[in-house]
Amino acid sequence: LHRAVLALREAAQPVIAAVHGAVAGAGMSLLAAADLAIAAEGTKFSMAYSALGTSPDGGSTWFLPRLVGARRAMELLLLSEPFDAATALRYGLVNRVVPAAELETATAQLARRLAGGPARAHAEIKALVNRSFETPLPAQLDAEAAAFARCAATRDFNEGVTAFVGKRKAKFEGR
Repeated sequence: LHRAVLALREAAQPVIAAVHGAVAGAGMSLLAAADLAIAAEGTKFSMAYSALGTSPDGGSTWFLPRLVGARRAMELLLLSEPFDAATALRYGLVNRVVPAAELETATAQLARRLAGGPARAHAEIKALVNRSFETPLPAQLDAEAAAFARCAATRDFNEGVTAFVGKRKAKFEGR
């Protein structure tokens, strides 16, 4: 599980979690490791670990405080109380809640949107955000400048600027 969590976080591409049914324990860890998350209405969430008499794994104690704050993370982890998709949205655990019948379509639309975007910029954004909690501001600003320079050297950047000036939608190619 831990190797999978690291692979999700280290992947250059954005990772989307689409959840439906019951999301508990390690499922919550994988949800938290994703970059974006869509939940179907009716989905039930619970950390579940303390209810089993164990501490969490899968990175839950690292991701949850960053996503929901330390106090809410402690509540979720210590009490293991179930909650619904609307609450997960309010807590910031998911980005969107859709009717269950629309989950697959909504996820595919989001995936297509990301796949049609500037791949290098997405990778740089993900890397910058992943490092931001441990990086002092001056170093983060330097990292942003370096990432911007790498992006500015791509065809996608040229296309994005040209499209912006021409008042049209950019057609990125991932180059």
